[in-house]
Amino acid sequence: MNECIKLKTDKYSFRNSPPYPANKCKTMKKKGNDGKYYISQPDKNGTYKWVNVNKNKTIKNNKTLKNKATKEDLQRLVKKYEVTKSGSNRKVAERLVQVKGFLIKNKTDRKIIEQFLVQHTKSTKLRGFIPERLKK
Repeated sequence: MNECIKLKTDKYSFRNSPPYPANKCKTMKKKGNDGKYYISQPDKNGTYKWVNVNKNKTIKNNKTLKNKATKEDLQRLVKKYEVTKSGSNRKVAERLVQVKGFLIKNKTDRKIIEQFLVQHTKSTKLRGFIPERLKK
C-alpha cells in the first residue's frame, strides 16, 4: 500500500516543498506549494528530502556563462534593456552601461556586458562594471 498521502498540517502547508512526507514518497516527483517540481531523494545518511528538480538546470546555465559570451547574448540584452544595437559589440556594451547601467542588477547580464568591455570609462566606473580584461 502506498503511504504517500497529502498532509494538511501547518508543517506541510506553509513550506515551499510538496505537502507530503519525503520518506513516505521515495523517489517520487511532486509539485510543491510554490508551484515548482520536487523529487524525493536520499541524502548521505539515507534520509529522504525534497530536492528542487529545476536546480540542476540553473547550474548548467551558470557553467555555460563561465565560457565566452556570444554576440547573441549581447543582442538578447539589447532587446531586454531596449538599447540601440548599431555599432561594434564593444560599443553596444558601453551603450548598455551608459544608458541602463544602474538598472542592470542581474549578475549574469553584468558578466556578459563585462566580457565585451575593453577598458574603464567614466560611466563603467560609476556604475560598477569592471572589464573582463582588468579582473585578472
